[in-house]
Amino acid sequence: MEEIQKEVELDCEPERAWRALTDEDELSEWLGGEVEADLKPGGEITVREEDGERRGFFETIEPGRELSFWWSRPGDDESSRVEVRLEPSERGEGCVVRVTESRPMIALERELMEITGSHGESGAGGGPVAAATLCLA
Repeated sequence: MEEIQKEVELDCEPERAWRALTDEDELSEWLGGEVEADLKPGGEITVREEDGERRGFFETIEPGRELSFWWSRPGDDESSRVEVRLEPSERGEGCVVRVTESRPMIALERELMEITGSHGESGAGGGPVAAATLCLA
């Protein structure tokens, strides 16, 4: 599985950081585009950026602690999963925000390619990952 992890320590209470992650205006600043978000499991998220938009859905919402969502751009072969966790700082003040963006379906794609000898080519276009992504969206 391919993934990128980032971590930042903030000098604010976790409640304030949670507000920044769940308020559409503040989330827009963080994600770099206009955000529309229905903050509930299965709720949609749309981020409009200068170069297009990403659309997806929320997988989990644990108020004050964690949220995760899947998103992709039109034409992407697969969605990526973004998980954001808030934890108290080990310093005793502030909080830590941990963000992990992964492409869990890429491992399945590689395994299927190995088993079938294909390279993601199918009559429907996009290969097995595209088909699996449609199920998720």
